[in-house]
Amino acid sequence: MRRLIIIGNGFDLAHNMNTRYYDFILDYLKKSFKEASDKVNFEDDLIKVFRRRIPIEKSVEDRNDINEFIYFKDPILKKTTPFPVKSMEHSSGRYQIKDFAMEIKSEFFNHLLKNCCDFNWVDIENEYYAQLKSVLALNDTDSIEKLNDLNKTLNCIISILGIYLKSQNPERLSNEYARIFREEIKKEEVVTVTLEEDIYPSSTMILNFNYTDTVNRYFSSPDSGLFQLPMNITYIHGKLGDQTNPIIFGFGDELDSDYMNIEGDKRKGFFEFIKSFWYFKSSNYHDLIRFIQTEDFQVYIIGHSCGLSDRTMLNMIFEHNNCKSIKIFYHKKENQDNFTELTQEISRHFKDKTMMRKKIVPLPYSIAMPQL
Repeated sequence: MRRLIIIGNGFDLAHNMNTRYYDFILDYLKKSFKEASDKVNFEDDLIKVFRRRIPIEKSVEDRNDINEFIYFKDPILKKTTPFPVKSMEHSSGRYQIKDFAMEIKSEFFNHLLKNCCDFNWVDIENEYYAQLKSVLALNDTDSIEKLNDLNKTLNCIISILGIYLKSQNPERLSNEYARIFREEIKKEEVVTVTLEEDIYPSSTMILNFNYTDTVNRYFSSPDSGLFQLPMNITYIHGKLGDQTNPIIFGFGDELDSDYMNIEGDKRKGFFEFIKSFWYFKSSNYHDLIRFIQTEDFQVYIIGHSCGLSDRTMLNMIFEHNNCKSIKIFYHKKENQDNFTELTQEISRHFKDKTMMRKKIVPLPYSIAMPQL
């Protein structure tokens, strides 16, 4: 029996890496406002920032809340008590000129910015798909412009994200994860076939949904004890700095009832960030198919939310006849954990719910993800 280890962003977060959407956007806004502070203005495909005066309220580097940057969006003036700086009179009181003014050029980015505290990476992909479907429903002449703006925004986010993630590195490696990567398949974790005893997997594929190389470092470290394992690491959504395996970011649920409507629409641009068409750019997807078709396997889920944006792939894996067991490494904080939430998300990828209940390893046999 083999093992397929699915790695998601929670794995990087467990290594104290700032890879949340919030962290990325906060860093982007800091750098944008810093350039505007130094050069009077900043502009890209997402925003324009103008420096209205030398900042005196608070330096850009000291702002650690996205709302502190959204504050500069509207209005340009803020009501205030008198300051020893040049102010102007207004009919309803005294107003002070703000340090900056920000114009958001993209409707989609404006939507994400307002809600960034609540969104995870998978949710952004879901929001993109929701916006895509809203454009699909339009028949006016503005629909193509809206579609182009949507795709232009996502393309810009992907480019900025790639630059940002290159600056993120794990604090250190964990002996606990090194142990997890080389542990046996426990006989009590599998009920779809009978195991007489615990066995070591004949081979392992790590299906890395992250763009970072955190997991790869475990197998290049002389201290991890993982050198001799028959291991294959597949960067299924691309790898930073690898032009032959570019970043894949978008939506991947071809089982959605509205997807057929997209296929039937003749306007160009709807498929630009549908993941299936990006998988053809490398052999990774075929490598995954070969792996799961060869023999029985157990799935480990470490730090992946199992959201609908990867539904086509996850359905293929989970419902495959060779998939015999799915073990969840859940996130635990104090007396709360997300084990049940993850089982609910995994259930969305199963048509056969009876088989789902047989394959998912119950909580008593599962463990919380190690946190550094």
